[in-house]
Order: sequence, then structure tokens, then C-alpha cells
Amino acid sequence: MHNTENEEHWSDHAICRGADPDLFFPIGYSAPVLKAQEDAAKAICANCPVKADCLAWALRVGEPDGIWGGTTPEERRYLRRTADAPERRPLPVIVVRGDASESEHASAA
Repeated sequence: MHNTENEEHWSDHAICRGADPDLFFPIGYSAPVLKAQEDAAKAICANCPVKADCLAWALRVGEPDGIWGGTTPEERRYLRRTADAPERRPLPVIVVRGDASESEHASAA
């Protein structure tokens, strides 16, 4: 069994560890005060040696709140949408209880 209790984690090196957590979790992102709070959190992230690890973690787990790796939730959603994703294919048509006629089913396939 592998013991990870004493192993370091990227978050051990994050400079935000000593900062007020409320700074990184603004209530919203529209008011000027909240924008200033977001900017202050991002300024801390800008100098962090583990910023990339933090962002990678937030993207991997789908973190929906807060400033992580210098990004807002909206910025992370954008990054996930624009990331290289597998090509999307149309789903097959499924006929349930004869909802579609056979001609509709054949033309959709």
C-alpha cells in the first residue's frame, strides 16, 4: 500500500494558503467591489509558483466556484469549451413506442 500522508501536494506551495479564503470566493462577479476582489485574488495567483497546477486541478474536477489558477468560473467554462475535445457525432435516432414513423426513422439515419 502506498502511503501519501507525508507527500507534498501542489497546494502546499500555493501562496494563497495564508490569504483570506473569502477573497477567492466572491459572491458574484458584476459589481465594481466584487471586480476589485476578483482582481486582488488574480494578482495573488499571478505570482504563485503552482498557478498551472491549480488551474489544471480546477479544470479536471470541474470546480464551479471561486478563483483557481487565476481564473474565474466563467473563464474556466470557456477553457473547457475551447479545449481539444473529441469530435461530436450525432446520436442515433431511437424510436420509442412507435413515436416516429418508419420513414422518419429511416430518413434520420
